[in-house]
This record gives sequence, structure tokens and C-alpha cells, in this order.
Amino acid sequence: MQVHGMWSSVSRAIAALTSSGQEDRHYEIAAERIQEALLTVDVPQIAGLEVGVRAEPARLVGGDYVDLFTCDAQIMFGLGDASGKSLGAALNAMMLRYLVRGLTAALGHGQIEAIMRHTNAVVAEDFRNTDYFITLLIGILDPVSGRLRIVNAGHEPAMILRRASSQVEMLTKHGIVLGVDQQTRYPLEEASLDVGDRAVFYTDGLTEASDRRGELFTAQRVRENIVAHRDLSAQDLANELFEAVKAYGDGQMRDDATILVIHRT
Repeated sequence: MQVHGMWSSVSRAIAALTSSGQEDRHYEIAAERIQEALLTVDVPQIAGLEVGVRAEPARLVGGDYVDLFTCDAQIMFGLGDASGKSLGAALNAMMLRYLVRGLTAALGHGQIEAIMRHTNAVVAEDFRNTDYFITLLIGILDPVSGRLRIVNAGHEPAMILRRASSQVEMLTKHGIVLGVDQQTRYPLEEASLDVGDRAVFYTDGLTEASDRRGELFTAQRVRENIVAHRDLSAQDLANELFEAVKAYGDGQMRDDATILVIHRT
């Protein structure tokens, strides 16, 4: 993603918001452009990996973001969720996306702990004297060795389904959300994906979706659906998880939901 593309997207959004007349329509145009920048990703084609993504806002615009890009034949990814609703949350999420990209270019993709630490320092400074925060998961996977490295700032835990297992593993090492403590250090968690294994990453729009009685979908139901549909392609599994959550909520999503599935083939 080039810097020029980032600033042109932002400037178009601001121009739409500040133009005189037709304020509602301008707001909608700005929101649509921001949401497209946050949730539309080019899925990289990497030998040995199959990748699926499904992301939708609950409203016109929301605070989820997902990003994927390649670094020296490895795949790097990020999922984030900015607190709040509507345009303010979306702007914070967009800031996060380009901040992570810029720090990756400056520090190198192998430094995901440092990327998270510096991201938090910037976010905490920007959110000072507010009650805003952001959850963020950054990961990088080597398709040749299967080595998976993750740094998690208060985000939903990654899930792994092994080829020969009916139990879903959860990677639970994490630090606090971004924006609370500028000095926080975030631990690195490592795992290995063997051929046939699937890793699933998601935002809390899945686990916290509720039915008419107010009962949450929960991480347990996510795990059960992963096992039940383990033979699907990565994209079909992402779609199936999303549709299962949507059906549970009687056809409605009350929060933004983002799903990333990586299958080592």
C-alpha cells in the first residue's frame, strides 16, 4: 500500500465530510470509502497456503480492520477492533492500519513485538484523556516451515485446528489493549502449522453475537463450527462461520465481524 493511496483516501473522506450541502450523502460517501479501505484486502497468493477472509460492518461503518501482505515470501496479517461505533471508530481503525504498515516498513516484518510496542505508544499518546482503546493481533507465518508468530494486544485468541485432531487449540498469550499504558510490553507467542492445519483469527463480533434471548454465540460455538466444517476451503470456512453467527442472531449482525482463515496446504 503506497502512502499516496493512504492520503488520497483520507483526503477524499475529509472533503466529503466538509463539503457544504447534502451533508447526509457526503457522510455516507465518506463512510463507504473508509469502510472499503478497512475491510477490502487483496488476498496474496502464496504457494502452500490457502487464505480466506470475510469482513462486514454491522452498520454503515465500523471499527474493525483486517490487513494482509507478503514479506519475503511470508504472510503478515493484522486484525483490529477500535472501540466505539460509526465514523470515529473507523477513523481510529484506519489510523491503526497505516501505522502498522509504516512501522513494518521501518522496523522490518520480523520485529512484530517492537511493531506492537511502538503502535501502542502512538495510540496511547493519541488516546490520552479519552476512554478509547483498540484491540490488535499481529501475526506472521512462514509457509515453508509452518512457523507462526503472534503478538496479541487484548484481541480474541487465535484458534488452530490440527489436521488429525477434533479439538481446537487456542493461543492465549496476550497483553492489554492498545491505548491504556504507553509503556506496555507485549509477549510473543509461537506455534507451528503443519500441512493440513488451519488457523482462524476473528474479532469479537463473532463470539459476542447474541440471539433473541441475549445468549452469546461464544468461542465454544466458534470452535464447534470450525470442527464441523473442517473440510471446507479457507474462504468457504470463513463464509460458513460468518453465516452461522448471522443465523444465530436471526439474520442480523449487531457488531462488526471479521474472520481470517489460513490453511497450510
